[in-house]
Amino acid sequence: MARWMLPGLLVVGQLLYWPLLPLIGGDPVGPLAAFVVAGACLLAGGGLVQRREKPLPALVAVLAGNVIAVLGAPVDAQWIEVGDALMILAITPYVALFSVAVHAPGRLLPAAFAAAVAEQALASVVQDGEPGVDWTYQAQMLALGVLLYGLVVLFGRRRRRFHAERAEAARRLDAARQAGLGAADTERRRLARELHDVTAHHLTSIVVNSSAAEMLGDQRPELRAEALDFAARTGRETLDALRRLVAILPATVGRDDTPSLGDLADGFRALGQRITVELPDGDPPPERAAAVYGIVREALTNTLRYAPGGHVLVRYTTTELLVEDDGGAAQVTGLGGGRGVSGMRERAQSLGGDCTAGPRAGGGWRVHVVLPGEGGAVRTAYPWLRGQVAASAALVFLLILVQAGIMTVAGEDGLPRTAAALILLAQVVHAVPLLWRRRSAWWAFAAVVLTGLLGPLLVVPGPVPAEYGYLLLFGCAVDFAAIHAVAARGARPGLSWLTVPAGAGALAFVMAVLLAVDDSDKEVALSGAGERVAFVTVMTPLIAILFAIPAAACWGLGFAGRRRRDRLREREADGLATELEQAAFQALLERNRIANGLHEDVLRHAAEVPGAAERGDLTGVLAAARRALTAMRSLLDGLGGRAETAPTPAPAPVSGPASAPTEVTSSRSE
Repeated sequence: MARWMLPGLLVVGQLLYWPLLPLIGGDPVGPLAAFVVAGACLLAGGGLVQRREKPLPALVAVLAGNVIAVLGAPVDAQWIEVGDALMILAITPYVALFSVAVHAPGRLLPAAFAAAVAEQALASVVQDGEPGVDWTYQAQMLALGVLLYGLVVLFGRRRRRFHAERAEAARRLDAARQAGLGAADTERRRLARELHDVTAHHLTSIVVNSSAAEMLGDQRPELRAEALDFAARTGRETLDALRRLVAILPATVGRDDTPSLGDLADGFRALGQRITVELPDGDPPPERAAAVYGIVREALTNTLRYAPGGHVLVRYTTTELLVEDDGGAAQVTGLGGGRGVSGMRERAQSLGGDCTAGPRAGGGWRVHVVLPGEGGAVRTAYPWLRGQVAASAALVFLLILVQAGIMTVAGEDGLPRTAAALILLAQVVHAVPLLWRRRSAWWAFAAVVLTGLLGPLLVVPGPVPAEYGYLLLFGCAVDFAAIHAVAARGARPGLSWLTVPAGAGALAFVMAVLLAVDDSDKEVALSGAGERVAFVTVMTPLIAILFAIPAAACWGLGFAGRRRRDRLREREADGLATELEQAAFQALLERNRIANGLHEDVLRHAAEVPGAAERGDLTGVLAAARRALTAMRSLLDGLGGRAETAPTPAPAPVSGPASAPTEVTSSRSE
């Protein structure tokens, strides 16, 4: 219904206004002109019906209808000039262009804007009629058309941005709702990933080190003592990590106790890996440190499994994380749980990035993570062309364009060029503070009020003739825009009403001064400074009452817009908070459920590792570590992970401090 209402009102209004109204009044109306206008109205109205779904074709139909009406109506039009007869139909291009600005991609706007201006210029030339075209008048009308259509585009893009913000808010709310529905499953995956990372890293290190020491114990007996010491220390670390999980400490993301990547690399170097760390931008920031640390830890654990003794490169930048190895001296199988790559991918996705892992050209393995910029915002080389700055600049430009048009008209009445240039310069200075109306609305308003006093300073000393001082009053649009900005965006909204008396009073003072010094009419001209001061004193509050009406209207519009925007944001924030609270509650229930059975087997077998190490039982250390790994896999299977069905064979010897090269072919599925 809404899509038909506005086109219907415009079409019916145009037909009632012309040709039906002159027919009722008894004025002759040519049948051909009436038929052409009726057809043009139907074409334009039909186009407006599709203005939301097909904004550009709708604009084409509207412009075509207006052109047909302008070219066809003058044939028989006798009632009034055709420009007045088509007054209501002339509104349709503004509606259609507004719809293009709201619903069409930005790349189509220049062509749509140019087409609308061209149609307006054509209509103006045709309506100018005989005996000839006044090109000065046409230039002024063209400037006015550019101004009006520019305002339409500006407000349309702001409306589009409003729709986009509401759509994004709805998307966030829906995402939070979905997160609440899947909170339990998400928490299971998070705990499974954390458990896998902790146990796989620590227990795999114990298995690899103990296997090497056991197999080469006769050749290098000192490795036995080193392996037992490492197993005792690492086993205790494993127990501490598992107990922290059981205690349900905060989630990994954003944790302040995340070690540095350098410390992580040092730990793997102690196991015989040759690791090069490149951190040109330093360690990751806190909000992404835990996820990056988990990815690197998993990738290095895999290099220890499958490329022992190999060279590994770890490189981190603000937009990329790379971990790659050259394959090492041996490739072993049977230590993985099949979840490493998926866990790394989930961590990368939690940062808004993407993770790929696969064989590296020339041998080895490569883990590559693409990350979004740490600022989270898309940067541009020309930030002044985007968003609010562009809107403010467009507003200032349009206001200056209005002043230029007024100066052109006044120049025809004898305004000296020097005076016109000074007035235009003063109005430019008066309008420029609006560029900061969104960032610092109060300061922008203060600057507008102060620069408004440039008018009397130009007229009173004499550079601008007093009879043209009224031209400076057209700058009141800038003052009203500044009042609206404070009401809509300024700090301390409860005090924003003060801009109404302040702005109206400043405008009234300027107008009173200009009237007091105007001596163009000798009969009413004031003589002497005393009379002029008294006139300004008396007239300023009276004129301020007149200016207060539009000033209060601008303030009311801005304040109402602020209230509506705040209510929308509060409603969206409340809905989002509710959904997030429900998600957190579901996650808490799932954590408690998992925590009740988390430590049953894994903790029991992991606790045997340091005990066997302290007794000097290297075989017991290896058996306990393998049992803990098996229990960990069973627990992960219960959390929804992928089971590894093949039995775990004994690992092959590793290179580094205690191994000889061994070739065992394998692929990295985890």
